[in-house]
Amino acid sequence: MTGETNTHHWFSAQSGNGSQSILWLHGWGQDHSAFDRLRSLFDGDFKNTAYDQSGFGKSALPPDGAGTEDYADMLAAQMPEGGPHILISHSFGGRVSIQLASKYPELVKAVILIAGAGIPRSRSVAFKLRATALKTLGKLARISDRLFKSDFYSKYAQRYGSADYRNAGALRPTFVKVVNENLTNAARQVSAPVLLLYGSDDTEAPSEIGRKYEAAIPIARFEELSGFDHYDILTRGAYQCEALIRGFLKDIESE
Repeated sequence: MTGETNTHHWFSAQSGNGSQSILWLHGWGQDHSAFDRLRSLFDGDFKNTAYDQSGFGKSALPPDGAGTEDYADMLAAQMPEGGPHILISHSFGGRVSIQLASKYPELVKAVILIAGAGIPRSRSVAFKLRATALKTLGKLARISDRLFKSDFYSKYAQRYGSADYRNAGALRPTFVKVVNENLTNAARQVSAPVLLLYGSDDTEAPSEIGRKYEAAIPIARFEELSGFDHYDILTRGAYQCEALIRGFLKDIESE
């Protein structure tokens, strides 16, 4: 990519020569390069800006404990000229896109969520009971560490924490806040048209989440891509995503 800059704490890389701006927001633990294959398919007729969101890639850490609304505020403050913009986002980036589109509708022309997260999936009673028990165990471990200078919580996190939680480092307060967010109400406030692309084999952000977004967002189109998971939908599924995105954008232009 060309024209790389580092402004307002978020590294960005620009490509393409079109007049319509597309902003690309990657998932948790990734950086702007996650979109390289898919983004390159739009370089011929769009102006692309791919970001390293705060705390990832070459971008500085966010304020301690920042949530996705804070990320949306940061993005709104550094958007390039030439809006309103199309947002294409993956996973965690989808959370930021929904927050941005609900809070700053004048900046957003359309939103494409690929494996977008942000609405809790349905869980069994057994899962909920186990989750409550583990949360209680974590609280007890923290209390023990504080009172007796023990090291129970780090052992608890190593055994029961997700890989993203264990690897979050300085972003751990943000991670905890983000995974506990429910963006259903924000989604209801999105006035821009939204395309929801989900892989049938995605266990990280299953199609159920996309269906919930479809029900909440006033103007939404859901598409399930057969045989793709949370990550290969961006690579092996790039051409299928491109075709659906282009068809969606053509439809909203003609309305």
